[in-house]
Parts: sequence; C-alpha cells; structure tokens
Amino acid sequence: MFAVQPANWHRFDEHGADHTISISHAYRIAAAWFATGENEGQDMMIWRLTSGRPIKWVRVYQDESIDSVTTEELALLT
Repeated sequence: MFAVQPANWHRFDEHGADHTISISHAYRIAAAWFATGENEGQDMMIWRLTSGRPIKWVRVYQDESIDSVTTEELALLT
C-alpha cells in the first residue's frame, strides 16, 4: 500500500493523505492533485506504507518527473 500527500507537509498525515492500492495508482493520484491546481507550486510525496513507520518513497515534481527519496530507505525494502 501507498499514500500520497503534498511534500511540504513533511510528516506523514494518516488522515489527510490519499491512500492507494498500488504505486501506479499513487502516480495517478499525484497527477490528479496537479491537475486540480489545489497544490500549485508544490511537489507531491508518495509514501510506502509498512507495518511500522511509513517511508518516504518517491517525490513527484510539478513536471511529473520523479526521484526516489534515499538509497538507504530503499535498501530497507530489498
């Protein structure tokens, strides 16, 4: 499971984030946030939901390019 919220929220907001069923669904939700203009000028963060703490997974920029957050965080899941 994944969740999407504006990157400028900094901390994961369980109730404010949009929860998704897959990573591709998360990308579509991020694109929808950009399309509405509600988050103008702000990037989106996709969080990987785990049985413990959520992990910042992918940052989606306004031009819809992406960056994985950190190698260390990704290494935890491999």
